[in-house]
Amino acid sequence: MQSMETVKAYAKVNLTLDVLKKRGDGYHDLRSIMHCIDLYEAVTLEPADTISVSCDVPLPENSATYRAARAYMALTGFGAHIGIKKFIPDEAGLGAASANAAAVFLGMQKLYGALSEERVYALAAMIGADVPFCMMQGCALAEGIGEKLTPLKRIPLDLLIVKSAKGISTKTLFSSLTLPVKHPNTHAALRAVERGDVHALAKHMHNALEECACAFVPEIRALKERLLKAGALGATMTGSGSAVVGVFESAVEARRAAKEFADCEFVRVCRTI
Repeated sequence: MQSMETVKAYAKVNLTLDVLKKRGDGYHDLRSIMHCIDLYEAVTLEPADTISVSCDVPLPENSATYRAARAYMALTGFGAHIGIKKFIPDEAGLGAASANAAAVFLGMQKLYGALSEERVYALAAMIGADVPFCMMQGCALAEGIGEKLTPLKRIPLDLLIVKSAKGISTKTLFSSLTLPVKHPNTHAALRAVERGDVHALAKHMHNALEECACAFVPEIRALKERLLKAGALGATMTGSGSAVVGVFESAVEARRAAKEFADCEFVRVCRTI
């Protein structure tokens, strides 16, 4: 058994996000092309008899990180001291909470190996809809509430991610969502991913939650327009917001554009992994 494990909790972006219908359980059926990016938080785990978490910012007791660790311990009896170095902004749609929960499962499996892969993924889906994808990483089509994953060919994308100071919670956004929404052309985007056609994919990037989110954070629309004006091939809000992602021709172009967003709370040039 290892004395310590460090796991990279990679952020994700939604290249498309569609909302199909509201389910009987209160959740929504979604369809989204998701891709992990090279922005991550460092999660360290040490064997322990209990669960403890230290982080750069305070985490509530019901955070995904705590819930993931407790779920693993409830089945196995194994605990961990967990440390998190924060780099992914919260309420951004970049999956920070889900990525950390995924890192906890991956790290505890590396420490103990006490559960089957199927059992760990089942636990992950109980913690949050994006947690299984954050465990799998890469690129995938996510369906259902996000737990049904179809792996896709990874596509190299140079991205600029920007976010204003305002955020929005996923719960708040979905509780305010009115259906139907403007749907992305997911089929066309999937074909573009399969071909590795960056220009075609950029053309079909769309987030069905964006219009609703703009009612809470009007800066989203302005940032999207600014990204396109700065040379982005395409731009869209990621997840439930409020970060906006622009796809650029190259990392050089993305870095050049980044200089125009000095007024933003978060500005980062990233690449898909």
